[in-house]
Amino acid sequence: MIKSEIKKPDTFLYFGYGSNLLSFRIHMLNPSAEFVTIGWVENYRVDFIRYSSFWGGPTATLVPTANAHAWGVMWRLHNDDLAHLDHQEGVEVKKYFAKHLLVHTTHMGDFTCRCYIQRINPLPRADNEEIPVERWPSWALKEIMIYGAKEHGMPDYYIKNLKRLKDNGEEGAIRTWCLLDRYARNMPCECRVPGRIPREPLKLDNKLKKDFRWTTEIIEQKD
Repeated sequence: MIKSEIKKPDTFLYFGYGSNLLSFRIHMLNPSAEFVTIGWVENYRVDFIRYSSFWGGPTATLVPTANAHAWGVMWRLHNDDLAHLDHQEGVEVKKYFAKHLLVHTTHMGDFTCRCYIQRINPLPRADNEEIPVERWPSWALKEIMIYGAKEHGMPDYYIKNLKRLKDNGEEGAIRTWCLLDRYARNMPCECRVPGRIPREPLKLDNKLKKDFRWTTEIIEQKD
């Protein structure tokens, strides 16, 4: 895709740096999202704060930090998906707010993209400072970010930094959500399971038949 083809009528550019690094994740609620390229924002770092029961841990945000940078994916979405994206990011409940940031790319120049940042910023920390346990992302969020970074060919050093993040081991609800989404959209499989042996109907022997008949007669007499 060349630079002149990126901006189209009735669309906007969005910079995803957390779970929306992964194509599968963003397409769950925003089917019109098209991958444009990868890029980075200057003087911001990715951090985690504010517990989410869906993820089982704190969610990602961008924190203003001098001389830092954060990589992400630049997506092009139709304007009709703007409300879906705002809902996913929790704008209406004032968890995130939308901000337009300058995103740098390696071969297309710079673009102004819509981005979402949490209203509550984590406390600043030094480069080698231990990250508090309550700011460890869940295992699920961390893995999705790593898969997304690999999917779109982000620099190796950035992927290694994601892998070095400590996580709290929680899986959250993402697996359940994916299964529900899958089986809600697709027709159930009616194929026969290989190797399955049909069960024969249960048969009562003569003694059990007599006992059953005798019990039934007693109940009828009492009535």
